[in-house]
Amino acid sequence: MSAADTTCLCGEPLRAHGNFCVRCGRELRQFCPVCFDELRLLATSQPDASPWCDSRGEVLSACKRCGRWLTVDTQQCPDPECRGSVGLTWPASTGRAVDGTGRAESWRWPAGWDRRNPHYKAPRQDAWSSEAPVHAAFVAQGRLYVWAETALLAPEGEVGGPLAAVQGQGPKTPWRCWLKLDGQPGPLLSLAQRVALVGGGAVLAAKNDFLLAGLYPHRIDEVFTLNLGSPLAQVASEGWWVGWSRQSGHPALWLAPMPASWRQLDCRQIPDAPPGSLPRENTPLTLRADLACWIGEDGALWQLDCRSRELQSLTAPAGVQRIWSAPDGAHTVRLTGNGLLVGLDAVDRDRAVREASGGAGPFRDLFASPALLAVVGDTVTTLDPRTGYPIGGGKYSGRWVTGALIEAQPDAADQEPRLLMLTDDGGSGNLSALSPSSGGEEAIWQGQGMRPLGLIIAGE
Repeated sequence: MSAADTTCLCGEPLRAHGNFCVRCGRELRQFCPVCFDELRLLATSQPDASPWCDSRGEVLSACKRCGRWLTVDTQQCPDPECRGSVGLTWPASTGRAVDGTGRAESWRWPAGWDRRNPHYKAPRQDAWSSEAPVHAAFVAQGRLYVWAETALLAPEGEVGGPLAAVQGQGPKTPWRCWLKLDGQPGPLLSLAQRVALVGGGAVLAAKNDFLLAGLYPHRIDEVFTLNLGSPLAQVASEGWWVGWSRQSGHPALWLAPMPASWRQLDCRQIPDAPPGSLPRENTPLTLRADLACWIGEDGALWQLDCRSRELQSLTAPAGVQRIWSAPDGAHTVRLTGNGLLVGLDAVDRDRAVREASGGAGPFRDLFASPALLAVVGDTVTTLDPRTGYPIGGGKYSGRWVTGALIEAQPDAADQEPRLLMLTDDGGSGNLSALSPSSGGEEAIWQGQGMRPLGLIIAGE
């Protein structure tokens, strides 16, 4: 987009080499907040602009209201007349929402994929094959990255190149960052926990330590060891990185605020963490509104306030299988003799919470939104999150792998969300979409002889 194509919010075109609107005086170009050398059009004026500062190799965030570019450690626009929320402008996902809800926020169910739509169009399918074992994959700043063997890769072409409007503008050869000899993943972390995004970098849970790797598309040699010990768990979002490791044979809890420069991630240990507070194996940490939560080895629900650095137990051991974080606090899914019980209220020490039946176990997965709760056990049970009243549900075939809760397009005639279900059915991958109320299932992808490992939903 050229300056001639850019207009102010008031409708006045931007004049050549102009930084302000000549009609209303609103700023349309600003100096980069990292290097202070480059003049950038506001994100609202140029939505497809790269978020990278090429002078420093740092990624930028932008105010969602006024479009002003800001450093990634900024959570709210500093303009007192705006005060809008600040976030990344290009898609980023490690495969699972860090609040534990399992929702896909940056992608909506296309109306054209509904087989009842007279304009139905089957999804396009592309493939990229790795020459080495794949440990994890993620999308960061609109680009697909793959952790394979002891390297980070960014495959080039229609599959792995930059996404959305910047397709095909990446480097001519695949981007590859060697992680040195310690670049194998830690054996105790699930696929979605092996990578945590911190601005323009990624924290990788390697076998012997956490590695901090740069993701700038035009630089491939920036990898640092954090010297925290063997990784056990991690999560990053909303201004914080939280991680657990085993250092000198003892569990250690670490906390770092999101820095303006990813190279300056400053990890500080939370002292005197009780032994039972160590996260239970293969249960993810959640992070929302400065509060990190997890299920401890003792079966209790633990919470770390990132601002006050206070660590406390929220519940007694109670057979909790999964938690998710909502605006009102942490909710739980418990496995009892009567099956799965889903918390309709946030955990509260001072009063009992309402619970609803989530069907029969064993527990597989949980998906939550303001309009729907979906519990995956022996089958899929869907509930009204306010009343706990059953809405419907459905079945899945084969071994459950993972899934995602997808909202409908705003202008779609059918506003019902879809539950994407990724399963392994007899050694073949199967991705389908479940309509929660009717129980109808629509096939999206089938991979004969392919064992599915994970699901990433980002961008378009």
